[in-house]
Amino acid sequence: MAVDDGSADGGEALLDEYAARHPGLFRAVHQPDSDGPAASADAWGPEPFTSEACLRAGRVSVLADYDCCVPALREDLGNVTERAGVLDRLRGIAVLQQVAVELAVDEEELDDIRARGFAWDVPRLLQDGFLLLDDGLQRRVCEEVGRMIERFDARTVYHRLPVAARVRLELAAAARPEALRDQIRYEAAHGEPPAVADGRRRYAGYPAFRDARLGLPDGLFLLGEEPMVEAVVPLNAAQQLWRGVVPERLRRGLRRSTVWRRLANSVNGGRG
Repeated sequence: MAVDDGSADGGEALLDEYAARHPGLFRAVHQPDSDGPAASADAWGPEPFTSEACLRAGRVSVLADYDCCVPALREDLGNVTERAGVLDRLRGIAVLQQVAVELAVDEEELDDIRARGFAWDVPRLLQDGFLLLDDGLQRRVCEEVGRMIERFDARTVYHRLPVAARVRLELAAAARPEALRDQIRYEAAHGEPPAVADGRRRYAGYPAFRDARLGLPDGLFLLGEEPMVEAVVPLNAAQQLWRGVVPERLRRGLRRSTVWRRLANSVNGGRG
């Protein structure tokens, strides 16, 4: 799909020619001049439009070069990327996720798009900029994030998200803007938290970890788990002598004997 943004150099006719020559493959859309390349974003919604095009395409070719990008900031700052507020951005992310739900070919593709949205797009709105919002807007943002988590089953991809992103998402979903503010400030001041060991598991030691007031599950903070290592029981003196004196082939032959196995079991638990 090519958008003619009020072209005055004959480009609109060229697009129509391509569309006529390649029906079903090439589509031209014409609109009045919007004074900048942000027009497609204004009219179509940039990410949802691009996502739907990619999901519907049988083949995707990417041409990326400085000559292909001419960003223009309008004098009145009317570009959608400039005037959109945090709630607008959340709604845009929700539209993108809905496009994925409707058009993803399988669960794996859907999870990839879901993980991208909830690992980056939503958590980045829960960073320093969140602290600048008034209390009422902070609560509305938390409510919207909570609805999105439930609507798009985001917790199914939490294992693919950074711990910090999971924690911020769940603090928002729990409608705890004050705790979310504390989390944001902690990350800005300290970066990565210390690891807390509990048995074989290691957790991110954010202040919210095991805070009884918040009641967040430990799994949100899980960094990793050490593999189980089976303990090796040391051999006693008789077993060491037996293995040092009797050849392995002879020991294997004896173990085939029922009488010998009974004797070995009675002496050393069958390890002879």
